[in-house]
Amino acid sequence: MKTDYTNPMNMYKSAPRGRGKVVTEQELAEQKAKREWTHQLNFCKWLKQTYPEIRFRSDVQSAGKLSAQMQNIMQILDPWKSWPDVQIYLPKNGFIGLHIEIKRIDSGTFLKDGSLSKSKHVQEQAEFHDWLRSIGYKVEFAEGCEEAKKVLESYLKL
Repeated sequence: MKTDYTNPMNMYKSAPRGRGKVVTEQELAEQKAKREWTHQLNFCKWLKQTYPEIRFRSDVQSAGKLSAQMQNIMQILDPWKSWPDVQIYLPKNGFIGLHIEIKRIDSGTFLKDGSLSKSKHVQEQAEFHDWLRSIGYKVEFAEGCEEAKKVLESYLKL
């Protein structure tokens, strides 16, 4: 049985034939580190604590599984699926704000030559990022929380 690591209580879920599988804290931590939204959550906690005066919004759609009904509602309320994960509302040096798309570490977003992956999802995000840049935002990809922090710190120095 494959354990669902999105819910910590699932570590106590019974396996088939009544054999329970207890997931260790280390296994749980390793699985969490692989999830994109964990990096986003850590970045937002750090941002809120380090720069409490900065207004930002974090896209939470990727953090959970939506029912079919809720997916339909979200398609009406927010038809653009390519919004960057974190939007920072702070004008700097000609930019009207900063948007950061946070990926998990070693996500494959960037190829060995430094170019973007050809995956449909990444290409849709890049296209949306180009549009955001055309209206005055600075937009960056970041792999992991630490890289997202560096992107913000660099933006603040502009």
